Amino acid sequence: MTNSEIRTPFELDLLAKAQSLKATKPPSPWEHETIIPANGVLACGWDQDENIILISGSGYSITETITGLCLHRERDAEWTEDCISEDRLTFHSPLLKKSTSIFGLEAGDGIHVTLDGWQVDVIYPWWPRATVVLDYLFTPRYSYLSNATAIDIQRLDGAIKCGFSPSGKHLMMMGSGGALIYSRKE
Repeated sequence: MTNSEIRTPFELDLLAKAQSLKATKPPSPWEHETIIPANGVLACGWDQDENIILISGSGYSITETITGLCLHRERDAEWTEDCISEDRLTFHSPLLKKSTSIFGLEAGDGIHVTLDGWQVDVIYPWWPRATVVLDYLFTPRYSYLSNATAIDIQRLDGAIKCGFSPSGKHLMMMGSGGALIYSRKE
């Protein structure tokens, strides 16, 4: 009998940890959930007030993070495309006071670690299905995935991207069908 396994025992152990995670809501303090349904989302970001910017093939929207209230909706796709930088890393609309970093399918990669130690990753223990894991790094003898939470992202579809807001108070996961946001309890 030949062993054709190319992964190391460490990698196999890590895969087993990842596959054993059960999807659930994030742990405290990530207690406030906001769902923003949208079609064809390509990129997202945060404006200067940490409202959510969702960019799709049919324009963009700005939504209040906690209430989910749509503050602005622009349906002009060409105009929206003109607001995206050539390198596809920033978005600037006349409504915004300054350019904002964006992440997504056709953009950058988001903020994955907060200053106080929260980390978010997209992993693929059941490839091609994505799993978003949230972990707190500042624990004694930290070990990757040992205390991680797999976040239930069933409502999102397609490729999944995620990132924290610049302040680290909000976490957004986006797929082609919209965004799921968790905010820290104040």
